[in-house]
Amino acid sequence: MLLRVGTRRSPLAMTQTNFVIGAIREKFPEIEFELRPLASVADRDRVSEFHQFKMIGVFTSEHEEQLLRGEVDLVVHSLKDLPTLLRDGLVLAAVPRREDPRDVLCGSTLDALPQGAKLGTGSLRRRAQIQSLRPDVSVVPIRGNVGPRLARIEGEDGLDAVILAHAGLERLGLGERTSDFLDPRRFPYAVGQGALGIEARAEDTKLREILRAIECPASRAEVDAEREMLHALGAGCSLPVGAFCEWHGDRLSLQAQVTSLDGTDRVVAAQEEPAGRAKELGLAVAEKLKQLGGAKILEASYRGFFSELKTPQS
Repeated sequence: MLLRVGTRRSPLAMTQTNFVIGAIREKFPEIEFELRPLASVADRDRVSEFHQFKMIGVFTSEHEEQLLRGEVDLVVHSLKDLPTLLRDGLVLAAVPRREDPRDVLCGSTLDALPQGAKLGTGSLRRRAQIQSLRPDVSVVPIRGNVGPRLARIEGEDGLDAVILAHAGLERLGLGERTSDFLDPRRFPYAVGQGALGIEARAEDTKLREILRAIECPASRAEVDAEREMLHALGAGCSLPVGAFCEWHGDRLSLQAQVTSLDGTDRVVAAQEEPAGRAKELGLAVAEKLKQLGGAKILEASYRGFFSELKTPQS
């Protein structure tokens, strides 16, 4: 059996894809693999900020088209990049064991950042959350792979720090570059962060059975809760919504936060449910966020970043 695997070309994407291939080979050594790397629209444009693409799934949509055209059999995604609503005919076939999903600072600890420090991130969520905690910090938009982002700390930009996902650093063997773990209770991570999502065609029942063999039930429950919450809010992965999952025995707790773009307003909601009610947990937390004013903050965020799109770029 030959499996054609779609992936992005970045070093992190290739590392993650090879991890998935290794996990499948461990269970099914007879399967052969062929990599079909593709540069997404966001890979080809390293200048624009994510929200400026004015589309959902900037890292994933072209890979989904590959799947639907039958050019690949499965695609390995960073799950935080995969929209909560998949294309017709496609499914999230498996979620392997999740890595540590926390955000980290590289270059400085949060407490050691000087007044007016320059901090790099390409994420609206991270920008909003850091300004909520440290309104004095100047956020500098950055894009690109992990290595070039780290290089900007010591480069001509003179950034004091950058915010990255610890999971990506660990997968690239760069975990020692972490200066400070950001507490997810105060700085919740992106929905699905640290997890991989393997997407396949719904009709490929044999392949889906193979992929189920490498699924981690606990990781799947976490991301199901987070993604259901995000979907119920009607928010894309670009908007400032953060999540934090925690296990208490066989019960799953989800805490979620919506933050205004300028960091001045935020609402937090949490609930706990049995593991088998992950999606119901996500829906319940989303409803609490709406009742606390989260929907209004998100509506203002939509207006806010679309007004940024109309601002002339230097």
